[in-house]
Amino acid sequence: MASYHVDSERGGARRAQGEITRAEMRPEQLQQEEEKQAPPPAAAAPRTRRGAQVPQEDRRRSSGVVWAMVILCTVLAIGVIVTGATVFAVYLVYKPKMPYLLVSDARLVALEYDQAGTIDNLVLSLTILAENTNSKADASFSRVDLAVGFHGAEVAVLRARPFAVARRSSVPLRYQVVSAGRPLSPDGMRYMDGALKAAVVPLDLFGKARTTWKVGIFASLRFWTRISCRFLFFYPGNGTAMPIDCRSRSP
Repeated sequence: MASYHVDSERGGARRAQGEITRAEMRPEQLQQEEEKQAPPPAAAAPRTRRGAQVPQEDRRRSSGVVWAMVILCTVLAIGVIVTGATVFAVYLVYKPKMPYLLVSDARLVALEYDQAGTIDNLVLSLTILAENTNSKADASFSRVDLAVGFHGAEVAVLRARPFAVARRSSVPLRYQVVSAGRPLSPDGMRYMDGALKAAVVPLDLFGKARTTWKVGIFASLRFWTRISCRFLFFYPGNGTAMPIDCRSRSP
């Protein structure tokens, strides 16, 4: 009985101090008490998405490819700039000009034409200059292919072997054109009759040539130069032609 009395006194002392036993706690208070006494939960390991981490070797490989592309683009850009600057400098130094053909003299020496519409004899004297006005580059002409025509009919063909022209000089090409037995169309016959009555005979010169010239040690440039002119000869008469600037043009 004494011990019971002591416990009663302790319990009374606890109630006097405001403490509550578990039997007297409400469910909410019991849950809060258990949460306080429960050990803290272990920290969960961080989750990683599959494939989110890139291996170090792949990173290095990707970085190397990127740097290689950057270096390549830089080299190409520098190459384009250097090439453009070189071409511009060469142009300023050499100041290139296109070689060309120039007719310096033309004369209709003889013309015999019968009533059947045939040119029995045509003699034409032509002097063509191959001009190179470049001061620092030699030039050459090849595949010279020219023709003399009358009202669409080809009367004679003029050709020349390849030849060179020094800088700031010219090479004369002298032709003594002789043509015989060239028949004309009915329209050409009427055109010839009218020209002889007017004493002014038109003859066409047309064709092309290949020009080549070197700009320093950098490049050898090639262009076609084309010529197309119509000469008006005083014939019958002295056979001279009306003044005309007949020279070839390059595209």
